Amino acid sequence: MEASATLSLMDTPRLGRAEASRAGGDPDRELVARWQAGDGAAFEALVRRHETRVYRFLLRMLGDPTEAEDVAQETFLNLHRHGRRFRGESRFSTFVYRVAANGALNRRRALGRYGARIRRLAQRQAAGDHLPAGPRDPESALEGSETDRLVQQAILELPPRLRLPVVLYDIEGLSYAEIARALELAEGTVKSRIHRARATLRELLRPVVEGGRR
Repeated sequence: MEASATLSLMDTPRLGRAEASRAGGDPDRELVARWQAGDGAAFEALVRRHETRVYRFLLRMLGDPTEAEDVAQETFLNLHRHGRRFRGESRFSTFVYRVAANGALNRRRALGRYGARIRRLAQRQAAGDHLPAGPRDPESALEGSETDRLVQQAILELPPRLRLPVVLYDIEGLSYAEIARALELAEGTVKSRIHRARATLRELLRPVVEGGRR
């Protein structure tokens, strides 16, 4: 795969965008209604439907498979405890991302390791050392590739306020409006942060792109 493909997450249409914006709304509506009426099997079906995407999202946010798995479990526990408050004002998947995003931010604050981890990463880059392999996404066509590893490392270098919206938009396929609801931000703020995140990623990945063009 050519290195120029590293910019595909900023420059190509997202596969899920048309589906996410399709009128009518929520494919989870029936399961949510059954669960809120007391059907435990319906909640288990919701977990199966969303667990892979939630884990993948958290892996992008946290960069650590164990922490991503822990926070994914916490996400669904919190949904089980408090999800009956969901009133259908947005898609259920948007609500799930909101809970997962809050869990990721809380975990990072609790661990207190993020700043030191990024500093060590920058030091290794400056020294030219080999970086540890990034987590693999089993559904990704870039599985195990150098390109995917470098993109993952670049995403982890973004500050959380930029990383959250760009991952939700360019990787998970949410619309601007859905992200605004999930993160409780104005839609214009979401657009601005995605633009800034893309610009930062382009700079971080510039050496990869230029190397691939030689």
